[in-house]
Amino acid sequence: MNHRLKLAAQLVLWLLAGLILLQSAVGLMLNHSRDLDLYQRYISSDWLMSHYGIGSAEADISFLVGNKIISQFDTQLFVDAQPVTHVERPLVGAVMLEDLIVLATDQALVLLTHQGEFVEKMGAEAGVPAPIQNIGTYHGEPVLQARSGMWRSNFMLDIWEPMSLQGVSWSRPHPMPDSVAADLKTHFYGKGVTVEQLLIDIHNGRILGTVGIWLIDILGILLVVLSFTGLWMWGRRL
Repeated sequence: MNHRLKLAAQLVLWLLAGLILLQSAVGLMLNHSRDLDLYQRYISSDWLMSHYGIGSAEADISFLVGNKIISQFDTQLFVDAQPVTHVERPLVGAVMLEDLIVLATDQALVLLTHQGEFVEKMGAEAGVPAPIQNIGTYHGEPVLQARSGMWRSNFMLDIWEPMSLQGVSWSRPHPMPDSVAADLKTHFYGKGVTVEQLLIDIHNGRILGTVGIWLIDILGILLVVLSFTGLWMWGRRL
């Protein structure tokens, strides 16, 4: 029993020593935060971002058109990591024509330049058949799959004719590349958590929430107790 108590006491002492060393090292770094540019250095690991309540940039849907990633977050459309325009309905597809990128919702077409700049929206008033289920290309011309059947137009998108075609290249969702996802994450949430903020939260225990704060409080109380008992023992020897 005495052996177990001795081991437990040693473990507590090692833990205290480790915490004291950690607090000392963190305190020294914070003391030179400006010299080390810690306020300008960022950490953006998934675990840390999640711990701080910073979410990930997960698109509702994304498409690869040429070398551009088209994505939708709620009503916001992005080309790569740049916001372009808003649409109220979800995207169902995206294709590239000779002069335009054409995005399709179930009710309208959204036209962009090849550089990703917004041009216009076209709906039922422009003769676009709806509801649209998908968009594709056939020999470079746009094709819509609507509930009423298949429709084909020219590059002007001004006349739509019903027809049945084989070999249409239909639009399909594409996974978000890591590089674009990282840029979008920066767009939504910034660069991450500064090293300075992380060290401050370690120093005051807030990195572990309420438990961490109490742990630092207990450590402080124990240090005060050890200081007084040490002085008392030293005084008895005088």
